[in-house]
Amino acid sequence: MPSLAKPSAAEEDVAGHRHRDRVAGILILAVAFSAALSVSWWAKVETTPEVSRHPEPPTTAGLEGFPGHIDPAAGLASARRLSQRRHLRSIVADGVRSDGTVDVGSRGRVRYLFQSAPGDGPQPPRPPDALPKRLFCGKQAVEIGPRGIGAATDQMLVSCPSEQLEELPDPECTPKAVWQKAMARGIPANDTARIEYYRSRVGPAWRFVLGGQHPEHRFVLSDDCERLLTNEEAIAVP
Repeated sequence: MPSLAKPSAAEEDVAGHRHRDRVAGILILAVAFSAALSVSWWAKVETTPEVSRHPEPPTTAGLEGFPGHIDPAAGLASARRLSQRRHLRSIVADGVRSDGTVDVGSRGRVRYLFQSAPGDGPQPPRPPDALPKRLFCGKQAVEIGPRGIGAATDQMLVSCPSEQLEELPDPECTPKAVWQKAMARGIPANDTARIEYYRSRVGPAWRFVLGGQHPEHRFVLSDDCERLLTNEEAIAVP
């Protein structure tokens, strides 16, 4: 039986190059395929809108002073965690006593309103991989009431404001400090007020309203509670 000839060194070198080329080609194809899958996955994620979650039942967890002594400013952190919207738009507290707290077990309520930047947050459903025809900003309220704190159903179809959406920063002042300004104006401390944190024409502001029509019982302060705003300055902006 004839013996097989041993490949020469040159032939072995050529075979080795061919093997390395095949391996390199397979690796390049694998990398390109993985990259294409990644781009496809990224595109699908980008074109798939976030879905609104069904609100959980109200809870009293984390609510210090519940139900008789709720601090509206202190409850903001808990409210943020319950909303899918990122930007604070307003805080409205009804039944605020002169110590800055609210009895939500009675007639008092605290309501936080959040909104999203255009196209951010939950959006209306659309076909897979389809780009949105219109961007929405949406809104979601979170309220502290007699059952605790809970989010309302998210409103996906709320249009964006005509001007650039500006979120409210966390307040520098507190309802208690607003009440102190009210008492300095001669307002009796034995009643409850409606206090609102919102964006005015000149920036974040606090609105104080007590029952009745006396002009001293209604005023607006700057966010730091140091300056009384004029009627023109106090106008709310979207």
